[in-house]
Amino acid sequence: MERAVGGGSLREPSHNTPVSKILRTSPTARSIIANFKMTLFDKIFGRQKFDLEITVPTSIEIVHMDSKVRFRGTKEDISKFAKEFYKLKELSDGQLCKLDKYTLKVSDYITADREKENWIELPNHAWGIMGSKFNEVPYEYEDNPFDFNDCGYTDKNPFDIGVEVTDLPIRFMEFNEDGTYQTKTIVR
Repeated sequence: MERAVGGGSLREPSHNTPVSKILRTSPTARSIIANFKMTLFDKIFGRQKFDLEITVPTSIEIVHMDSKVRFRGTKEDISKFAKEFYKLKELSDGQLCKLDKYTLKVSDYITADREKENWIELPNHAWGIMGSKFNEVPYEYEDNPFDFNDCGYTDKNPFDIGVEVTDLPIRFMEFNEDGTYQTKTIVR
């Protein structure tokens, strides 16, 4: 049976045509099914759509640890890399950034996502603060290595992120019981 559609004709399947044949032969049906399968796969297995990706330069070593990631490199490399975090200030609530195997989330509120493995969640302006703090390490205004949780800008993230400048000595504060501290330096 044929009927006119917009000046053309469309052959309708007879009542005896199996649905599987219609789905195999119709490009539109195949496209819809493929899209549905990918959407279902993404929902089940959690594939993320990223709004931004920051590429780690090959000159920077990525140190993966249980509760944090740290990026190690020279003063020049860390300074350039730190500025990449400023891009996250432009993202809105709920948007995601890919950084190697890590997911950086811009969020106006604390959500359950912050407990996910390899996720870091901060408000958009805090990502700019992070970039500035990381950029202070090569100029020796911050400890080396420096992790973002150390600055106390936000509550402690379950998974932390930091930098270490390899062509500077290791420098950190050691606190005493009375609240005083001294700075310790280890020359490499």
